[in-house]
Amino acid sequence: MLDFDEELEELMRSETPDDIKKMKVWMFQEQVRIQAKRDELQEFNRELQDLKRKLDREKNALDIREKSIKKRFDDNEVFIAKKQKIIEDAYQQLAVDRKALECERLNFEHEKSKYRRQKMSGKPVHQQYESGAYDGTNFFRGVDSELSLRKRYKELLKIFHPDNKCGDTKTLLLIQTEYESLRSRYYES
Repeated sequence: MLDFDEELEELMRSETPDDIKKMKVWMFQEQVRIQAKRDELQEFNRELQDLKRKLDREKNALDIREKSIKKRFDDNEVFIAKKQKIIEDAYQQLAVDRKALECERLNFEHEKSKYRRQKMSGKPVHQQYESGAYDGTNFFRGVDSELSLRKRYKELLKIFHPDNKCGDTKTLLLIQTEYESLRSRYYES
């Protein structure tokens, strides 16, 4: 490529019309070429700007999506922690209830064996056992509403039903009698 200033100086020194014409054609061609390059660069610049805007929009959309996913994940973690706490508390309460019920069952078994020993030894048996006036305080202790009465009754049926390992028909009859007595009290109220 020729230097434009040098070409101009040379043109000034030589005054031939062919050289001037040649120089004009060359200058026109250079202007067309420069303009074409400028247009090409501007088009490329517009494409790059469009691509940059598109990438920025996609980045913003991905950032929003990432934030929502992170929020959902954090919410799920909190929810799972709450559920786990509820389950742990329920298991602890279940263990406490099982222990209490097992103690009640053992107390009842002890009383039952004591009653059998007294009966077999010929010693006089307490009046409450003979008359069937068992008060049931071991079975329905702490029951203060009809709902808790029904709940306790169902639990006792599961434990003392004759089909179970610890089941006993006589105990079940005592439970049934006491349940009916307490139930009639709640219905009368």
